[in-house]
Amino acid sequence: MSAAALTALVDRWRPETHTFHLRAGEMTPTLQDVFMILGFPIQGEPLCMNTASDGWRRQMEDLIGMEDKKR
Repeated sequence: MSAAALTALVDRWRPETHTFHLRAGEMTPTLQDVFMILGFPIQGEPLCMNTASDGWRRQMEDLIGMEDKKR
């Protein structure tokens, strides 16, 4: 990717909405976009927070509304 294209995208990123504001409208990258563009796998266990803190597992269960069935 060229530096000019990357700079143009960075200038159009809105962190408060997690979208790019382009001439054609807003664009929100999806997990499939990340996979296709960067080649990062989207399978496997998610990493959502710092697990070094006390009570992280309970916090995660509260956030996603379910508990880990593997425990």
